[in-house]
Amino acid sequence: MPNGQEDDIVITCDSIGGIGGLSGDFLSVDPSVVGHFLARVALMELLATGAELVALSCTFAINEHDAEPILQGVFAEARHVHPYPERITVVTTEKNIPTVQTGVGITCIGKAKDGVRTGLSRIGDVVLAVGNPKVGALVKLTDTEIADIPLLRRLLAQPGIRDVAPAGSKGILYEAQAIAEAAKLHLQCSNNNSILNKSAGPATAIAFSCDPAAVATIEDTFANLVAIGVFKEGANT
Repeated sequence: MPNGQEDDIVITCDSIGGIGGLSGDFLSVDPSVVGHFLARVALMELLATGAELVALSCTFAINEHDAEPILQGVFAEARHVHPYPERITVVTTEKNIPTVQTGVGITCIGKAKDGVRTGLSRIGDVVLAVGNPKVGALVKLTDTEIADIPLLRRLLAQPGIRDVAPAGSKGILYEAQAIAEAAKLHLQCSNNNSILNKSAGPATAIAFSCDPAAVATIEDTFANLVAIGVFKEGANT
């Protein structure tokens, strides 16, 4: 508790259904990969707020045997942010009813010791996105075009970065507008490309604002950048 103040608590969550290795799944995917992306979404949302992970909860609507490889994927992804995620995780599985389709949810709890990172954007800030939005069968664990935790951490450490928001099923533009709302600014969009409204699935892209003076360095540092617009005075309507 720095300066006699309690740390801000941040809670993020995500869920996946119908994707996995069971007979009733709509999309057949290695269960461990399901765990990776399940954890990645909630962890990236947590890190974007400036919080550090202190606890995990995984709730499986499938039996313990089928849940195990998904859980191992969760742990593998969580090691990007915590050395021993197994020690801070609680798990529950379905023990009474036979199941044929994957269903799992995750909750991450973190502490933001320096306050929640939000509403930092200023008038004139440039709004960009990094990562190629993808969803469903197009999402691959080894895909270098999509956002991941190491990329997010590099972005957060970059001088001139203001607000950061991982994009999911509602797309990049939705998250950029959410950043504007939090900062009480107006987003003047300069890009009508359909990619801005495309689902980014399991946080495959990241919207962010930055100091105009930092744009050149950011463009030299990160690939797969998408221009969104500029923040102006006034709120979005």
